[in-house]
Amino acid sequence: MTRIRPAAAAAIVLLVAACGGSGGASTSPTTAAATPPAATTPPATTAATTAVIAPPTSLITPGTIVDCVDIEYPPMEMFPSADVTDPNQAVGFDVDAAKAVAAKLGLKIEIRNTAFNALIPDLQAGRCDIVWTALYVNETRLAVADAVPYMATGQVVMVKKGNAVGIHAETDLCGKTVSVQGAGLVEERIDKASTACTTAGKPAINKQAYEKVADEFQQIILGRVDAVWETDTGVSQFLLEHPGEYEVAYALPRDDNYGVYFGKGKADLGTALKAAIDALNADGTLAAIATKYAMDPAILTVVVK
Repeated sequence: MTRIRPAAAAAIVLLVAACGGSGGASTSPTTAAATPPAATTPPATTAATTAVIAPPTSLITPGTIVDCVDIEYPPMEMFPSADVTDPNQAVGFDVDAAKAVAAKLGLKIEIRNTAFNALIPDLQAGRCDIVWTALYVNETRLAVADAVPYMATGQVVMVKKGNAVGIHAETDLCGKTVSVQGAGLVEERIDKASTACTTAGKPAINKQAYEKVADEFQQIILGRVDAVWETDTGVSQFLLEHPGEYEVAYALPRDDNYGVYFGKGKADLGTALKAAIDALNADGTLAAIATKYAMDPAILTVVVK
């Protein structure tokens, strides 16, 4: 079964700290002091934790909430072992949190393994009620779906140990080859960065976009790219799996949120999701799930925009 090593907490905390700055400094989680996060005391129980939350009425199947998940992004969503393929046996923060929300609403839950670029289209087509799978809340998706934010996150640019390619800021990416996961906020941002390069009279960024995060990371292992531009959670996990081989070249400001997406205009579903998430934050349930996967519960405080 997949286990997150105890050192994961330190790596994720360090990346969270790195992403909280201006994004201009070079930060390497693998060389900083590995200090585990202090114990988090769950907030006092409030009325929100005991109040009855009205379940949504617009579900595809009454009594069951269908969740589309791209099960390939530890520690957010993953299979517990290589021989498990049943989506309903998936684990990770997102999956466990979705199950806790379903239980809070008195609903059954069905997990559907869905390719990254099909997540929002499947939601729009009515194949799932929600998409809870480490998706950024951004304007592109909000144009066709609604979302409830649940976790703050940021992005980092990762290079091989020693940073021989000399990447310390976004402007250093001009002319470099960088892998990203396609069809998301990271691709939108690297496209803007590449345009800024050419506007300044520099060579464009050679973007390599992949559907799967694993394929994106594989490119730097094979030496095909100079850097990988990914989320702090994804890079933290990769650094732990490849100790001493890679480092963070620089971190972007930690000013984004992951969100649970649901059908546009389905106010009953949005209200129920927010109430359940607030209640599970208030009683410490989500903090406990974060700790289970060696994630700092501080990231559960979303960024207000």
